[in-house]
Amino acid sequence: MSIHLVGPRLVALCALVLQAACTTTTTGTQRGDGYSYDNSVSAACRQNPANCIALSGREAAFEPIRQAGTAVASVAAVLAALDDATRTSIEQVLEDCADLARSEVLLRYPKAFKGPAPNADECNQWTVDAQHRRVTWAMRLGTEMHEVARQCAEEELSKLRPGGFSLEQRYRYDSRTGRKKLVSTAEERALGESGNQGELKGTLKPDVVIHSGDPLDVQAIYDFKFPCANTDVVPRWAEYPEGHPYFGSNQGDLYKMAFGPNVARIIPRLGVIR
Repeated sequence: MSIHLVGPRLVALCALVLQAACTTTTTGTQRGDGYSYDNSVSAACRQNPANCIALSGREAAFEPIRQAGTAVASVAAVLAALDDATRTSIEQVLEDCADLARSEVLLRYPKAFKGPAPNADECNQWTVDAQHRRVTWAMRLGTEMHEVARQCAEEELSKLRPGGFSLEQRYRYDSRTGRKKLVSTAEERALGESGNQGELKGTLKPDVVIHSGDPLDVQAIYDFKFPCANTDVVPRWAEYPEGHPYFGSNQGDLYKMAFGPNVARIIPRLGVIR
């Protein structure tokens, strides 16, 4: 079923986007295991203000489009700056999502470990995940916690910073020129399904990208880190192995080279670590 946004309805929609862009939220939302994404026209507009016009259809008159364009430009102006108050609100949301993710996933396995959380030995024991893969408990819990944190970030940042963030956006990065290029989800999926995922070697895929409305205009980068045991110790950035294009550097180093100095880890209970 097609959806047409014309005249005042288009203007009202973009006005809502502008209003949402000025709203801050600092608490994560508790919920159960079920999640859903809003694929409606309003959700597309929320994730990228330019879609307000792109989704309006050919039936929209020139004047409403001009008005909508003004609203989108205003939203872009709001997103262009990342002040301290906005940054603090974003980081509080991400901290809450990380805490939620650890608690929610551990509660799924009340009898799997000796205590409420696994010890180092239990983290290294083998298990079978939901995709029937044989993995360690550290790998399984980390994957599940990342998924919960991602869904939480999607929900909360859509309220706090509509159109000004991306989750798990992959980039091709040329360290010689400093240039970045977006890798679409469709391209990434196609390479994986064709067995050519080696083409993605050397690409960068941060968990959370805060930007000005253009994912290439990056303002801050955040990665969730979920240590299985020793949760009071800050986990180090992953080191690139021998044979990798970035061998000799770590993940944090490359993020800073590609995206600038505003790079941080989000760790349950420990918060933001730069």
